[in-house]
Amino acid sequence: MRLQTQILSQVETQFEKAGLIGYRSYEVLIALLYADGNRLRLSELADKVGLTRSGLTRMADRLEKDGYLRRDRSPEDGRGVYAHICPSGREAVRSAWPTFRACVDQCLGQTMDTQERLFLRRLCSRLLHIPEGVPDPQEAWQ
Repeated sequence: MRLQTQILSQVETQFEKAGLIGYRSYEVLIALLYADGNRLRLSELADKVGLTRSGLTRMADRLEKDGYLRRDRSPEDGRGVYAHICPSGREAVRSAWPTFRACVDQCLGQTMDTQERLFLRRLCSRLLHIPEGVPDPQEAWQ
């Protein structure tokens, strides 16, 4: 938990210095970017990024106002609301990725050799129930 807090604090600081979107916004947009059809129900999105439903609604309001995502009623049942990433949201993720990667590399990459990093990746994947061999979606931004 302390390591996560340390890394996220550094990421947030660096995103702010670089004039990028906030880290929580980045997380929401990444989740949408890699979701099936680039969309998720708001309730699913809240669960994926660890926000309350009301917290996600406020975040979605800001992201929609800024043009990073749009919301639509579910065509299946009309009750649910889906969030979709917009082209400007994709660009915001693309712009933020190098800064995010540099922060993670600084916190982890400089203190571990290649074998230790691979071990950590395998361990985290197992703990997150990600099947072996499934690529990390964020690696696509390298």
